[in-house]
Amino acid sequence: MCLPSVNVLRRFPQALLLALVMAGSAQVLAASPEDDHDHGPSASGGLVLDAAAIKANSAAPIPKQIRPEVVVQVNKLLAAPQVRQALELLKADETRFIQEAIQLTEIPAPTFAESEKAKAFAALLRANGLKDVRIDPIGNVIGVRKGSGKGPTVAIIAHLDTVFPAGTDVKVTRRGNRIYGRGLTDDSAGLAMQLTWLRALDQAKVQTMGDLVFVASVGEEGNGDLRGVKAFFKENTNVDGVVVIEPAPDGAAAILNTGSNRFFVEFKGPGGHSFVAYGQVPSAINGIGRLITKIADYKLPEFPKTTVNVGIVKGGRSVNTIAPDASIEIDIRSNGGEELKVVTKQVLQFVDQAVAEENQRWGKQSLTASLKQIGARPGGMTLPEQPIVHSWLAASSRLGIQPFILGGGSTDGAIPISLGIPTIVLGFGGKTFGFHAMDESWIPTNAYRGVQVSFLSVLAMAGVEGISAPTLVVR
Repeated sequence: MCLPSVNVLRRFPQALLLALVMAGSAQVLAASPEDDHDHGPSASGGLVLDAAAIKANSAAPIPKQIRPEVVVQVNKLLAAPQVRQALELLKADETRFIQEAIQLTEIPAPTFAESEKAKAFAALLRANGLKDVRIDPIGNVIGVRKGSGKGPTVAIIAHLDTVFPAGTDVKVTRRGNRIYGRGLTDDSAGLAMQLTWLRALDQAKVQTMGDLVFVASVGEEGNGDLRGVKAFFKENTNVDGVVVIEPAPDGAAAILNTGSNRFFVEFKGPGGHSFVAYGQVPSAINGIGRLITKIADYKLPEFPKTTVNVGIVKGGRSVNTIAPDASIEIDIRSNGGEELKVVTKQVLQFVDQAVAEENQRWGKQSLTASLKQIGARPGGMTLPEQPIVHSWLAASSRLGIQPFILGGGSTDGAIPISLGIPTIVLGFGGKTFGFHAMDESWIPTNAYRGVQVSFLSVLAMAGVEGISAPTLVVR
């Protein structure tokens, strides 16, 4: 089946907060200036939940009552000695988990250059007892921990690549209880969490009913355009549920994926001397400037949240040359499918208008524009009533974590959601700051609590032999 488009949000009551109801009572979550997350609604420097941020990032509400059949299975898990042992092992393993996150962070992995990190991660999976490990043709690391064969297949995905270009210093440093590292939270800690899960599963002798497929994907960031998960789901059509690991705050999950379109736009003209040819030829840079002005002045919908960003601008030959070429890269995003279409159409019309206006200014027709789409990420949502969402809610509730739903984001989850596969984005605990920024950092104090919630959620989804039935169904 195909999941509804993000416009399904309009059929739910709009939440007045970034997330909300647990046990039937609404609560606005106060966030300190230290709380920060990208792929979701925050900006570098701190997550501030003022009224505007809450409105812009509201999502479908958390169900007021957790499905009783899911609660029964989570209670069975927590009553089992080996599951309780596994949770304690995750707590005791926190130091090693953090160290492995640091180890992986210090391996450079710009988008399209993840191979060294992929090899290292594959080796770590094998060192932690996973025998079925491979690197696929596109560069994803895939490891399978077989279940008893009676349950759904659950894929757990974290990405290898970072936004930082080759040559960036990725050495990790510490200041007090805060760890600084470029790519540490986005997404090396997510990879490391897979390793601590494997140790806990093996040491506590927990046998899931469904297969657990551990995936370290390539090309999640920027112009990677989700190439890793696109390839994975093209080849793996038997996945019944997906958990994407990202730097989500404690208690947070995302079920809504923000759709996006990205374009490379290049203006070309004859160029000429800045004095001699002035008035005789249009300027590619001036044309790009006209386009940027139109984008900057364009009024966008406030809800569902919709954005247009000019991320890269290039052009020109010299200070005394009328530019013969210039280019920009544009990122268009929306939590609404129809809004994404409308805004994309308007931005592309702005390109034609900017060319026409620059040519008209000089009475010429020699400036042209070419356009190439460099990214397309589908939007969509896992509906709140899905068992995958209730599995997380029940796990959070029983482990004493207040849950809330982030209002969208752009992650590897876009692809399984678009394919109709139940998908949820969860975190790895602690507090994250400034990902995609040079001062990206993590306070992993009591991070094990987030690790435990995500772990218990996955056990509920897959089922545990002799203890609990799976909450997910085989599609």
